[in-house]
Amino acid sequence: MVERFFEGKDFNGEFKALIPKHYPKKYKSYIKEETNLLKLKTRGNNRILEAGVGIGRLIPKLAPFVKEFVGVDSAKLMLKKSKKIAKKFKNVKIIKCDLEKLGKRFSKGYFDYSLCVWNTLGNVKNEIKVLKELSKITKKDILVTVYKKGTLKDRINWYKKVGIKIKKIDKHKEIFYSQSGLISKSYSLQNLENLGKEAGLKIVSFKDLNKVMLFVEFAQK
Repeated sequence: MVERFFEGKDFNGEFKALIPKHYPKKYKSYIKEETNLLKLKTRGNNRILEAGVGIGRLIPKLAPFVKEFVGVDSAKLMLKKSKKIAKKFKNVKIIKCDLEKLGKRFSKGYFDYSLCVWNTLGNVKNEIKVLKELSKITKKDILVTVYKKGTLKDRINWYKKVGIKIKKIDKHKEIFYSQSGLISKSYSLQNLENLGKEAGLKIVSFKDLNKVMLFVEFAQK
């Protein structure tokens, strides 16, 4: 069902949820901080994977500063939009792939860094499986950003602003369910430490991004 959301079923016209110009000020600040952090972490002679490339927002921000940028996604709409942006860069490839099958598509340790940002991890069925797949193909670190627990009001306001149609909210667990089938979770640092432990990873750095999202850097144990 989550695929229906990323095929644009909640939207008429622009996919506002993935276009920063439509975001409230607090979320725009988060995007800027995240982009600068990712650029700082990944720049150099590195191969980069973005798991859940979406509309390709990060391609022009990161591709000019790395050796190779590969974006993967499973939604046709996302692939179409990201491929359009990728055409402008010789070192960018966009590939259709399920995040739970990355180890079958890429060789062991092929990428220096993998990115799983803008709460992509909070939208998948099995976070541990995805982290395990990322660890197979990542030589250095896995960089993740997810919704931070305790930001329920901000998320409600943001979903309204960008036009996501919410069907149900589990206010205790802070999980949102959209009409199109998206399940969007949020996390505490302890939640992420536990997920990492189950996947054979450890957190080597973390940061609160504008009191909206949590950034964590996972490394192999």
